Amino acid sequence: MKRFLNFAILFAIILGGFFLSFGCKKPNPPKAIVFVVDEDNKPVQEARVIVKAANSDSAHTMVYLLNETKRVADTSYTDKEGKVYYDFKYESIYKVEVTKGTDRTHPFVRRGIGILILENDKTAEAKIQINEQTVFN
Repeated sequence: MKRFLNFAILFAIILGGFFLSFGCKKPNPPKAIVFVVDEDNKPVQEARVIVKAANSDSAHTMVYLLNETKRVADTSYTDKEGKVYYDFKYESIYKVEVTKGTDRTHPFVRRGIGILILENDKTAEAKIQINEQTVFN
């Protein structure tokens, strides 16, 4: 009887450890990809991408990237594929503003607006088309 009781206790401890190890998995922080395209749906390289909190008018607003915290907004530039990759710390909703300066074929500044809805264990994707008519308020 004592041997059975020892076996039952050992089994309960192992089973409890198993459930604690695998049953309460910590979620992965959200990721995001912003993809910037032009009017012809072609990737735009070196476009300025600003990610800011939905209520970014406040002086106390922060953007929580995985490895750093920035006041009000984060500014990055697209790669040759027209993309910017982000690792965030928390679930949230952010506004995205994209600007591309003038060049030989575009005599006016082009802009675009989008939104990122971040959820744990997911990668949010925002495809933003820029044009000369978009105005930021």
